[in-house]
Amino acid sequence: MQALRDTYKKIEEKLGSAIEPLESVELVEAYRRYFKPDNVRIVLLAESHVFTHDTDRQISTSPLPDLAGYPDRYARFVYCLGYGERSLTNSINHPRRDGTPQFWKIFYSCCNPIISTDDFHPILGKTGTTQRLRNKIEVLRQMKEQGIWLVDASIVALYKDGKKIPRMFDALQESWRSDTREVVLSANPEHVISIGKGVAGIVEPDLKKHFHSRYTVLAQPNAFLSSAEHFENYKTYSRICLGQEGSKHA
Repeated sequence: MQALRDTYKKIEEKLGSAIEPLESVELVEAYRRYFKPDNVRIVLLAESHVFTHDTDRQISTSPLPDLAGYPDRYARFVYCLGYGERSLTNSINHPRRDGTPQFWKIFYSCCNPIISTDDFHPILGKTGTTQRLRNKIEVLRQMKEQGIWLVDASIVALYKDGKKIPRMFDALQESWRSDTREVVLSANPEHVISIGKGVAGIVEPDLKKHFHSRYTVLAQPNAFLSSAEHFENYKTYSRICLGQEGSKHA
């Protein structure tokens, strides 16, 4: 965690009081490391998690017997199953709106062939809570077993209460330069999928240098695209992660 803390200090010099608490950054990192595969094959390189307040971390999440040693505090991060699943906290302080179903669609696409939008039902709200949680846990297990790992280019949250934080791209650049570039390079994946054009603007020079044609740039899952375009992107995740297409830069 020391490299993370050193990078945090550098970012703090740029963001000042707007920065997310270090304890939240470390909690998110604990979730990320929990699901790091033994052998990383695909890196999903996203922008950042969502700002996790001190009060958020006060919310405890229910133990999950199937996930021994899993962190037990709420974070606004997709690897935290309590994010978007109110039943896992049963807290009156659980945020009224949370979760990121678009990223769950990405995760599901990485583990399954995608033919129609109906394929996503197992991890969405139309499936009952108990079964949906089982399905989500199974997706996370499959990702880890298949070497698929989510890494955020920024170690600190770039979005707070629905808005971009000031100087977010300065934070993103410093984080990539001081920490997450080495995290990705040392993982030595077969392929990197950069999620979002904003991220690509920062990381693509390094991806070109180190991965050549072994990376793909796709739009953010909440980008202003047609539903058909988003669906094609989910199919691309599926093809790459399941090894159904060769290295490709998009």
